Amino acid sequence: MIWLNLNISLTFYSVVLNMRAIVKVGRKGIIVLPKLLREAVGVEVGSLVTLEVKNGLILLKPYAPKRVSLSGRVSEIVSAFKRDEVELEP
Repeated sequence: MIWLNLNISLTFYSVVLNMRAIVKVGRKGIIVLPKLLREAVGVEVGSLVTLEVKNGLILLKPYAPKRVSLSGRVSEIVSAFKRDEVELEP
């Protein structure tokens, strides 16, 4: 059984969608996230999420790994390594 409560607030600039659901915890702590909630935050099959306890609440958030741009730095390091390796060969 899933109970879903939707509140929609309209502002001049955007639509704010507040959702809340009551879901049952199954065996081994398994819960099913309602489709509307998954879609609202972009969680799909195979997506990773983070769970944390904060002020007595369990927060579930989509996991978005931080991407770091090396801007060609890796190829520079590899080239320098190969150059040093060639210089060291007898």
